[in-house]
Amino acid sequence: MKAIETLLRWMALAAGGVLLLLMFGTVADVVLRYFFNAPFRGSLELTEFAMALIVFLSIAYCGWVGAHIEVDLFDKWLSHPALRILPAVLGLVGAALFAAIAWLVAVEAFASIRQSSNMMKIPYYPFRMTAAFGSAVFAIVMLVQAVNIFRRKKGDGGHVA
Repeated sequence: MKAIETLLRWMALAAGGVLLLLMFGTVADVVLRYFFNAPFRGSLELTEFAMALIVFLSIAYCGWVGAHIEVDLFDKWLSHPALRILPAVLGLVGAALFAAIAWLVAVEAFASIRQSSNMMKIPYYPFRMTAAFGSAVFAIVMLVQAVNIFRRKKGDGGHVA
């Protein structure tokens, strides 16, 4: 568990670093555009690539610490034993979904190894591989959380992380 937590923290820190670089790049683009009438032509591409990195490097950490948005719609209609098993079942379904996403994105990354962006000629595959890696790690996080819910004793409350 400690190795997973360490990996997730490093991924989240990397996402934060990319976000910081994106912020500086946006400020530089605005300054160049308004004060020197010379916009940075690749800013849209860099923003798109940066957002992909930010999302897929941070999604697993958010899931691990319980920072994703939750909507409790069925609390009133389900009995307590059903409430106990429903998050685990949804976690298993989510883990399978993100494992499939990771696989399909990795296949697409290898298929597009020679493709690059129009403006800056940045290759797509490193960003697609990051998306596949982030999805795979999130699938593992969801699987671990589902197993922890199944192993939790009756009356045990709290977040599963």
